[in-house]
Amino acid sequence: MEDDEEPASYGPPQPPPFYKHFTAQNLERLKEIREAVGSEGNDDTEASAPTMLELPPELRYLVPPEPPADGIYKSFGETKHIQAPLSSLKEFDIEQLYPSSPTSPSATEGIQSDWTLDRAFYLKKIARSILLNFLELVGVLSVNPAQHDEKIADLRTLYANAHHLINEYRPHQARETLILMMEDQLEKARAEVEGIKGMKQKINDVIGGLGKATLESPDGVPINSENSAPPSPENKRKEEQRQIWNALNDEEWLDG
Repeated sequence: MEDDEEPASYGPPQPPPFYKHFTAQNLERLKEIREAVGSEGNDDTEASAPTMLELPPELRYLVPPEPPADGIYKSFGETKHIQAPLSSLKEFDIEQLYPSSPTSPSATEGIQSDWTLDRAFYLKKIARSILLNFLELVGVLSVNPAQHDEKIADLRTLYANAHHLINEYRPHQARETLILMMEDQLEKARAEVEGIKGMKQKINDVIGGLGKATLESPDGVPINSENSAPPSPENKRKEEQRQIWNALNDEEWLDG
C-alpha cells in the first residue's frame, strides 16, 4: 500500500490558481465588455465598480485593484508607503559591494553631476561571484558540512546586493515606459494632424474646381453647356455635395 501512495513534493509552491484566467480569450472578452460600457454613454472606457462586480469570476482577476487612497499598503505583513524611497543596504545591516554616489560636502559639483554607476557591470560581477560561491559551498558540504554558515552568509550578501541594484532600476524603467507612451501618443497626434491637413487641401481643391465642373442631366447631357441654360441653384448645391462626399469617402484615415 505504501508503494501506491503519491510521493511528497518538496519543490517550490505552485502559483495561485487564478493565473490560469490570464488568457488572450479572457482579455478580449474584458475589452469587449469595457467597450460596450463606454458605448452606452460612459466617457471612461474602464468599467465602473458595479459593472466589475457583475463580471464573471474569471474576468475579475484581470482588473487591477485601485491604488490605495492613503498611499499605504502591506507587503508580507509589513506596512509600506507608495512614495517611500528605496531603503539602503546599510539600513538592513548588509555590506554594500558596489560604490555609492559621492555625496560628501567636499565633493565638487562637477564630480557629482558627471558621476554615474554602471549597474550592469556590477550585476555581472555579482552574478559571477554567486556562481563561484555556490561551487565553493558545494565543495565545503562535501568535505565538512558543519562549516557551511560562512558561505551561505556570503551568498545572502551577494543576493541582497543584486536585488538592490535591480530595484534601483525601477525609476529608470518607469521613466522609459512613460517616454515610450508619450512618443506613441505624439506620433498618433502627428498622423491625425497630417490627415486633417491633407483632407483640408483636398476639400479646397474640390471647392475650387466646382466652378469648372460640368453638371449633367439624367440623360447624360451637360446642362451648363453653351447651348443650355445655367444649372439651377438646387442642382448646383447637389453637385457640390456629391463631389465633397466623394472626396471624403476617398480618405482612408476617416475609416479609423
